[in-house]
Amino acid sequence: MKSQLIAIAFLLPFSAHAQQKELKVSVKNETKQEKTAAPVLIRLSEVKGLKFDVCSAMVKDGEKVIPSQLDDLNNDGKNDELCFISSPLSSGGSQTYTVSLSASPSSTTFEPRVYSDMMLDDKKKKHPFITAIEAPGSTNIYNDLYHHGAAFESELTAYRIYFDHRQNIDIYGKKSRQLELAATNFYTTPEQQSAGYGNDVLWAGNSIGCGSLKMWDGHAPVNWTDVRSRSQRIVANGPVRTLVEVIDRGARVDSTSSPIDVRTLYSQYAGHRDVRVDITLSRPVTTPILCTGVQKIGSSAEAFAQNGCVKSEGFVKQNGLAASWGSDYPEMGKKEQFPPEPVGLAIRVPETYIASTTTDDLNYLIVLGKPGQQQLHYHVMFGAAKETEGCHNATEWFRYAESWDPSDVTIRY
Repeated sequence: MKSQLIAIAFLLPFSAHAQQKELKVSVKNETKQEKTAAPVLIRLSEVKGLKFDVCSAMVKDGEKVIPSQLDDLNNDGKNDELCFISSPLSSGGSQTYTVSLSASPSSTTFEPRVYSDMMLDDKKKKHPFITAIEAPGSTNIYNDLYHHGAAFESELTAYRIYFDHRQNIDIYGKKSRQLELAATNFYTTPEQQSAGYGNDVLWAGNSIGCGSLKMWDGHAPVNWTDVRSRSQRIVANGPVRTLVEVIDRGARVDSTSSPIDVRTLYSQYAGHRDVRVDITLSRPVTTPILCTGVQKIGSSAEAFAQNGCVKSEGFVKQNGLAASWGSDYPEMGKKEQFPPEPVGLAIRVPETYIASTTTDDLNYLIVLGKPGQQQLHYHVMFGAAKETEGCHNATEWFRYAESWDPSDVTIRY
């Protein structure tokens, strides 16, 4: 959805000797709803007159220093973006921040509000952390990665991306708003469950899950089976946002199609339940080759026979909103510990990227990409009924999804 948050930066004088630059950043909410945690993003390459590599930054809301982070997106050792979270903004409200950029490093740290990790499932079960992995498309290392791929979270929700041909987005719901993955690693023990920790809340099976990106053969979703290589990389890990990159090189819908490279960047910000998904193709498309959507929850007949289960409901609309609500077993191998529980899924795709919408037995689908497009994005989110502060039935979830307005930040200076 097109952004309606506008940030305007004004350059102030700076000392060349100190290699510093100051910006006044004004953020205005032009949507019809309050924004409680709007991301503010400054691309350093677009800062006029910036002639040094930025090694540290400080953001002030009045006299108060607020959390921020610098990110190196392309792993060249130089920071590319600065981001922070705005204070709550009512509709039409605005706020001004002072941003100081410096060539000198800083030891300032902030309490993390997001987390991400990727670990090996080694023979000695030490689970060493890694930040990136790449493998030929013919190599199956799904079970060689602890929790099967990169995982990330905010205080509200957690996700993981499977490192295999499905590349499904799997979801982890929480009772309380806190970071949990460092403790549970997506595998909540009975003791942790009794202590109030969350858990994996949905089994995706062969569906599209919660906004997973798939290829499209003109009739149905296609997994990332025919790729030259696939990779995952943790690009950034807080304190304000986490970024996870997935690259499929030489991907083909079928044996007759030309290979294409697809880079997908997943971004989650502090205070957000949603994830932004940015897709970059190695060449413009001529016909739609991608799709996404949300699954129809509750395909298991056994799940419906359990007490407390709810019926599957959902929809997909031409304006790019798809949502579903229902319950099913989250882990088929641990049915006693994790009985079915209600969850809601939603995806919002800007209309400019929508080729068509459809449904099948498992999914509410949105086909992506119009001729000439090479970059596109969408947002996904979910909610678990177990949340203390969340939606607890289909009516509440669909109302929330309809009002959901994810916004980018536009910087002018």
